[in-house]
Amino acid sequence: MNPKVTVLMSVFNGRTYLPEAVESILGQTFGDFEFLIIDDGSEQPLEDTIRSYKDSRTSVYRQENMGLARSLNRGLGLARGDYVARMDADDVSRLDRLQMQFAEMESHPQIDLLGAFFDVIDDNGELIETKELITDPIYRLWRLQFHNTYGHGTVMLRRQSVIDAGMYDESLLYAQDYELWSRISAKENTAIIPEVLYHYRLFDKSQQASVRNYDAQLTAAIYISDRNLRACNANLSDEDRMQVRALYWKFQIDHIGLGGLKALPDTFEGFCRRYEINATEKRDLIERVTQDAITEMAKSNLIPIGDKQRVIHELELLRS
Repeated sequence: MNPKVTVLMSVFNGRTYLPEAVESILGQTFGDFEFLIIDDGSEQPLEDTIRSYKDSRTSVYRQENMGLARSLNRGLGLARGDYVARMDADDVSRLDRLQMQFAEMESHPQIDLLGAFFDVIDDNGELIETKELITDPIYRLWRLQFHNTYGHGTVMLRRQSVIDAGMYDESLLYAQDYELWSRISAKENTAIIPEVLYHYRLFDKSQQASVRNYDAQLTAAIYISDRNLRACNANLSDEDRMQVRALYWKFQIDHIGLGGLKALPDTFEGFCRRYEINATEKRDLIERVTQDAITEMAKSNLIPIGDKQRVIHELELLRS
């Protein structure tokens, strides 16, 4: 019989922390899984390391270096589980992670993408910070238009839904996860478990590709965010998108300006049309986005703190 869950890991020369990552999966309290490891052209093959665990649920597929997106798509093609849990070779999963995520997916058949809170740890496993992600699904979907709202390694995916969506975009070298979440996400098919189920390791820049290639990742993420925002408001110029994005993401400019404030209402309305956000859901989202704008405008000294009514009027988000 096929396993319920496929754990999917792609590895390229990531041997330092691999044993700890593997053990955190093989020690899971939920046992009905297969563990697919794609060795993406590592200089030293991984088979001997993995074989030492003598666990029949684990398989290693070695290939020439093809990059993360193509490796993960190969894994999706090989996967037999209804659900696919991502795992990275530097990181650690809490031992009840699969059990909790499987139960959530089984209980909510509409969910295609399930994330969780996660800790950021250093080389020695010491805590740097805890990432508590947005749990409200509609507000999280709104924020996804601007930046990634999930930790890649934390997610469990409904395999067939990912295949139907076209899987990872192999033309992208970076931010492939953000691009996939942007395509697969709808109003009611994502969720976050509000517990730390994963430990993401952040270590020396010379070793970690995600840190070493940060500028390229940032460029890719901005490209994806631009595409998301254009889908909500086709009239946004390059400057408009940079201004609007600064409401939540400060890597291009420090704060949203008056131009961004002016462009925000039509972008918001386009988002609501695109995802069919209406009635109470829309009113609740209006309040959150308006407060976000008020807070940011006050920080930038463009309006006096507490001048709420003027900002609400300028945003026009409360129009009927």
